[in-house]
Amino acid sequence: MNNVAFDFTGERYVVTGASSGMGRQVAIELAEAGAEVLAIGRNKERLADVQSHAPKLIYPAVCDVCHREELENVLASFVASHGKLDGSVHAAGIVEYTPLQSYDPILAHRIMETSFWAGMELLRLATKAKYGNRESSNVLFSSVSAKAPVRGKMAYVAAKEAVNAALRAVAKEICRKGHRVNSVMPGWVETPMTDAAKSDGTDMDLITGRTLLGFGKPEDVSGIVLFLLSSRARWMTGACIPVDGGYLA
Repeated sequence: MNNVAFDFTGERYVVTGASSGMGRQVAIELAEAGAEVLAIGRNKERLADVQSHAPKLIYPAVCDVCHREELENVLASFVASHGKLDGSVHAAGIVEYTPLQSYDPILAHRIMETSFWAGMELLRLATKAKYGNRESSNVLFSSVSAKAPVRGKMAYVAAKEAVNAALRAVAKEICRKGHRVNSVMPGWVETPMTDAAKSDGTDMDLITGRTLLGFGKPEDVSGIVLFLLSSRARWMTGACIPVDGGYLA
């Protein structure tokens, strides 16, 4: 049973990567706390399942976040119908094996586009006066891999470290209107994406040995995200917060 509750009644958020994993959990918990949520993902059926948890508050949208015009159109339609955003969460991402000597450059660029550039575009849109209220809160998903890289995943590591570096610069720009941006750096969380990574060459013995509290679940990360979105974190911006079961200890 959770002993911390949030109230986002009357507020609106956009969550990417909302069809599975940690993005899904964040979208559901925001709605459970009263927020209207634009849930963006690429799988229509899984988005429908997310919506079933709060049909009157979760609005699914099938969209490839790497397509800038498509992303803006989806966001503009939601704002026109429901009102301006109070924040955003960029949880969309790709984990793939990209060793230096045999990596696929198309895949590597896709990883960077999805995890980093799409996040920057979402942040740009969410903090525009046209789409977002003043003093919005925004969260980008990074990873502990940004600080403790694993072998063979240079593109993923680079994208996640880029998130951390960029948000510190962006925080200095958007603070003029009270906007905030922070990142969370999850460790190994049991999701469909990490399940696939278990068979791609990842050194699971190393990860298991370093994760002091054992592998996490999406709800072990979502609470920190909701905190960062809430008014209790109003004095936090430009921070990169590990939520990793002790992986970086």
